[in-house]
Amino acid sequence: GRAGEEVLYFRKHGFESVIIPGVSSALAGPIFAGIPVTQRGAAESFMVCTGVGRQGKEVKLPGYDRSRTLVILMGVARIGQIISTLLDPSSSNSEHAKRRSGPEFPKNTPIAIVERASMPDQRVIMSTLENVQVALERSGEQRPPGMIVVGWAVPSLWGEGEITVLDNGAEENDQERVEKWLDGEGWRVIEGFDNGWEGL
Repeated sequence: GRAGEEVLYFRKHGFESVIIPGVSSALAGPIFAGIPVTQRGAAESFMVCTGVGRQGKEVKLPGYDRSRTLVILMGVARIGQIISTLLDPSSSNSEHAKRRSGPEFPKNTPIAIVERASMPDQRVIMSTLENVQVALERSGEQRPPGMIVVGWAVPSLWGEGEITVLDNGAEENDQERVEKWLDGEGWRVIEGFDNGWEGL
């Protein structure tokens, strides 16, 4: 993404960058929110994509795969467009489906918006695809940078955990599973984080 553009910019101006490998924000950000991108019984793979292409161009998002976590970087400002693309049930001729490769996502698919991961003012908004836009609007101003995490990994470590999502026939209990995770509410907002990091 952006780091690659910076490497090319400096190279064009006569400087060769030294790249020091680190942990990607696509992995670290969700973990700061208590979300593993893979979790046995909940998510077997993950995909990372950008929410906005070069010069604001729309990107094609993947279709629903129950066992996959989708991490969307730099997409919070376009949350409405992203959600409508993921949910649109229309045929491949529709405008939204042209921006998605594969089947639509169920409305009750878990989603988290992780803003300012690792910072004291970190905020995590957890909801479903159906309710996340309202949750974001009612939570106040956006706190960039932010990322979107979509899939059954999102509730996998909450409370007692949810690691039966990939069992045969598990989708029959998805609504009950979501209601238990969100305590019967439409969303949950977690401000800051208190997981021992400050004491290290």
